[in-house]
Amino acid sequence: MTGVKKTRRSGSVKRVGFEKQKGPNEMNNRRHRRLQRTCPTLAEALERYLTEVSTKKKSGYQEQSIARAWKSTNLINRNISRITPHDLKRLRDEWLKDRKPATVNRRLALISHLYTIARKEWGIHWLANPVELVSRPTVSDARDRRIYTQIRLYGVPAHECPRDELEWIKRNTKSESLPTIITIAAQTCMRLSEIVLLKREDVDLTHGVITLHETKNGRTRYVPMTPFAKHALRQWLAGKPLRGRIFDIQPGSASRAFARARDRAKRAYIALCRKYGRRPITAYFTDLRFHDLRHESTSVMADIFGMHHLSKVNGNVDTKTLLRYYNPRGRDLVKILMSSQLAKWQIQQLRMAA
Repeated sequence: MTGVKKTRRSGSVKRVGFEKQKGPNEMNNRRHRRLQRTCPTLAEALERYLTEVSTKKKSGYQEQSIARAWKSTNLINRNISRITPHDLKRLRDEWLKDRKPATVNRRLALISHLYTIARKEWGIHWLANPVELVSRPTVSDARDRRIYTQIRLYGVPAHECPRDELEWIKRNTKSESLPTIITIAAQTCMRLSEIVLLKREDVDLTHGVITLHETKNGRTRYVPMTPFAKHALRQWLAGKPLRGRIFDIQPGSASRAFARARDRAKRAYIALCRKYGRRPITAYFTDLRFHDLRHESTSVMADIFGMHHLSKVNGNVDTKTLLRYYNPRGRDLVKILMSSQLAKWQIQQLRMAA
């Protein structure tokens, strides 16, 4: 670029060349590009995250599988500062074709936390989090599945046709420990991982209390045992060591064993119906998950404990979360209403008016 300059001595005018000055924006852009080159790739960041962060979490083993999902994407070798919201939106939409919204949200949450750790702990304070500009899919995972306890085939004895789904599942499992685990889950509001990782020294059969030191929210919890739960544990612990874990199965294995036993129980129920020429009820054993046992026991315990006591037994301190596990049947609410003073007074008034 050229300009005009007037000399002092002769006053003559001559054209001189001069360079364009670099503005502050261009300097900042260069600095930003230089910093970007120092950022790790997504693969390198994930490895560091799994080593330094996931190992300190109780859900660390779950994050390992989530990380494997990210490693199979085309973003794995890209610099994390060059991953854009558009890239993540494209992946989100692709995953939603064959994955549930909750699964996609967990994957996005892992990467979002990775960016947070990179900014706070790894010294990349200027790094923007692209996940913040990505809309999360709506999750509708509220469940009200209860255990069916009135399974009947008229004319068929109870020893051949158990009355509730859990008895069917216990009869159709090949796992030695699953029947006891199912009983404890249905009677104590405990999570599957809390039951499977239970230690003998934390079970007080004398007073009927289970002490949970490792819980989801990190708080010690005391779980009262019903007579059924206490009886099942007493039988299971007979002749076993007085210290250490009482079950030699992992949570994932127990969940899969439950699913297999549920499917076998459904086939056995259908076969029994065909044997006696009855039409099977399709709702039995359908969409039943192990975690539904926690819903079932919480709903039963809600008739015994008040809200503040129930939260101590269940382990959910937040009332909104606790209410998700309370799923009363319509007939249960009617029983509560009919036993109230209001219902008794109204019945008395109707009798007097008759």
